[in-house]
Amino acid sequence: MTAENPKNAPKKLGSFPRNQSGDFIHSLLNMGQAKGTMTVERPVYTQIKFDEGCPQTETVPKTLRRRISVATSSCTCSKGCVKDFFLNLFPFIRIMKNYKMPSWLVRDMLSGLTVGITRVSMGMASALLASLPPVTGLYVSFFPVIIYFFFGTSRHISIGTFAVTCLMVGVAVDRETADWTPSVSNVTANGTYDSLDASNSEFIQAKLEVAAAVTLLTGIWQLCMGMFRLGFLTIYLSDPLISGFTTGAACHVFTAQVKYVFGIKMKRFSEPFQIIKTFVQLFKTITETNVATLITSAMCIVTLVFIKECIDPRVRKKIKVPLPGELLVVVVSTLISYLANLSTEFGVATVGEIPTGIPAPVLPPSRYFGAVIMDSFTIAIVAFTVSVSLAKLQAANNNYEVDPNQELIAYGMCNTFSSFFNTFVASASLSRSLIQERAGGKTQLAGVFSCVIILVILLALGPLLQTLPTSILACIIIVALKGMFLQFKELKKLWFISKYDFFIWLVTWLAVFLLGVDLGLLIGVAFSLLTVVFRTQRPYACLYGRVPHTDIYRDQNKYRVVREIPGIKIFHFEAALYYANAEHFRNRIYSLTDANPQALKAERAKIEEKKEREEKLKEKLKKRIKKQNTDASLNGHVPSRRHTSEPVALEMETIDTSPEHSELMAGNRDEVPSFDIHHIVIDCSSVSYIDSVGVKILSQVIGAYRHVGVTLFLSHVKTPMQNMLRRTNFYEKNDQEMLYLTTHDAIVAALQSQQDLLKELKKDATTRANAPSPSPLPVRDNNNTCTSDTPNSLSGRGDPIPVEV
Repeated sequence: MTAENPKNAPKKLGSFPRNQSGDFIHSLLNMGQAKGTMTVERPVYTQIKFDEGCPQTETVPKTLRRRISVATSSCTCSKGCVKDFFLNLFPFIRIMKNYKMPSWLVRDMLSGLTVGITRVSMGMASALLASLPPVTGLYVSFFPVIIYFFFGTSRHISIGTFAVTCLMVGVAVDRETADWTPSVSNVTANGTYDSLDASNSEFIQAKLEVAAAVTLLTGIWQLCMGMFRLGFLTIYLSDPLISGFTTGAACHVFTAQVKYVFGIKMKRFSEPFQIIKTFVQLFKTITETNVATLITSAMCIVTLVFIKECIDPRVRKKIKVPLPGELLVVVVSTLISYLANLSTEFGVATVGEIPTGIPAPVLPPSRYFGAVIMDSFTIAIVAFTVSVSLAKLQAANNNYEVDPNQELIAYGMCNTFSSFFNTFVASASLSRSLIQERAGGKTQLAGVFSCVIILVILLALGPLLQTLPTSILACIIIVALKGMFLQFKELKKLWFISKYDFFIWLVTWLAVFLLGVDLGLLIGVAFSLLTVVFRTQRPYACLYGRVPHTDIYRDQNKYRVVREIPGIKIFHFEAALYYANAEHFRNRIYSLTDANPQALKAERAKIEEKKEREEKLKEKLKKRIKKQNTDASLNGHVPSRRHTSEPVALEMETIDTSPEHSELMAGNRDEVPSFDIHHIVIDCSSVSYIDSVGVKILSQVIGAYRHVGVTLFLSHVKTPMQNMLRRTNFYEKNDQEMLYLTTHDAIVAALQSQQDLLKELKKDATTRANAPSPSPLPVRDNNNTCTSDTPNSLSGRGDPIPVEV
């Protein structure tokens, strides 16, 4: 058999080019021989007949009254209910109940001490991002960790400072204190002031009040979302969006630390275009660079990179605990700064006074609530999304589950409680969480042990860090941003995986980079949701064809082996049918089937119009000839053939005699123009939902085809779509018998009027091509029987399995 063009292939069901699909058929049949074959003989099922034979489970509609009734009935004060409530509210009870002593205790202790060492340097460094004194970073590394131990469901995440949330808090703090005038003059020559000058205690206190107000409102937002079970909201923040957002935020974090690296005093600029403004100002004031600070920063960065990239990977092969490179740099830098008196001799900015002890609780001032309420909402969403994503990842790696709603309550309690102690918003950190897990931590008891080191620093060792240069803390943050900047590599992978995800990442990053963290996140979320509309507004649609010798129907564009059933088109639409893509659905079914009923009706109307015109002209000619004959009779002579033919010829000149018209009229004398198909089957297997507009368009398409003699069947109609068709009175104008259980049922029903093709279909379904057959397969000679022979993966035998339905 030679290769043929599918369009010119003969109308035979089993006809297909062997050189294109023979190997596929043989492999398919060989697979069927290896795993057995399945012969199914059953009636052709419409959806209504199937539902009559297999009644569906009756579902009680969930009205508002019923929902309230169910909710109130479950609110009982039994002993078991109260017990479950407290166990869910305090997950640590279940965790500690199953705690394995002493193996887990040793691991949690080692892991906690390792993380605690990291918290000291990272906590103090993160405070710079929030425009707050370094000691507040130690507070954030202490109070929220204790609270999360009681309320959190994750056993491995490390709560504390997180660069992105610190930056967002710093934006709100700087904005609200931008017009603050210090009572003690601390203005430099270029008109700026150092926001962390310890001598200006009033200004620092104002910043602490704003940060506390943001933290309190963030905790309240998270508590409210947890109580109303709104943990599902994070699904709208996709991984590409979070990745692009954190990378853009990392650019802001890097920019905020540059001034400390160069030792230049300048204020933080407002958004948008904050990064551009900052670097423009940096280049203008580059001559004011403190050389000692720049050299110290360069040495610190080189040392940290060398430890992390060269020494730490080799050490990790022998021990699980990573080298505390940040702590080593902090200790050595503090010692050198103290011995060389860098602050006095070279003007290097240092951390300054670090108060000892635990601060007294203070209620955050309410005067800032109105100004920072939206900032707190954005921070609450970002902090929860990042934390719960990390918690789910760690839970999946360690075979347990986390409750997003309980996590919201835990984060809310952490931020609400710690806001009374001059802290800023706490969140989970990827780097610390990985350290805690790799060091062998098993539960959040590791976090409690890490707080021991923080407590020692706060109560005794804090004053020893007063000579620590602030540039060292900035360098620690810059080196820690490496992981975030490496997320740029995801762009190449996303380009090949999904163009939509690629542009979500890119648009979110650009928006955050140029317009700021808050507005950039909003734009990223809006664009991400818009891509969902784009994907469903113009979804993929195609024509299906039948795989020879099977009852399988697949995309003609992807599988060369499939063939169309003569006179039948199978249309597949891969999306929900709703108002945004209803017109696209209509246009695609018209174009793919090459059967536009509107165009055919217009063509028929044109032919009818011309026929009426011809008839009118003929009648007019007959009347004129009759009148001429009558006049000639009255005058007493008979008109000759030459005279009577002249008016006829003159009138015929007004008739359209073009070749196109002649051909059209010639064809019209025999039959009215029509399509070469008689049925269209719409495969609804991918239509998960249809709205009222979709039902309206579907009904219009069915009616338009019905007027031109083409019948539409629907197959694989899902229950939600059936319910919507019923509610919108779809069956008042359309027959319920047009819904079929499967596409093969619809095909067999469509061929009932063409017995030759139907018999050939049955014969082809039981044909095993050139593969040897162990036994002849039975074929029921019944016009209303659907017969198929497909590979059976459930049977291990080679003989056919008849199944009567």
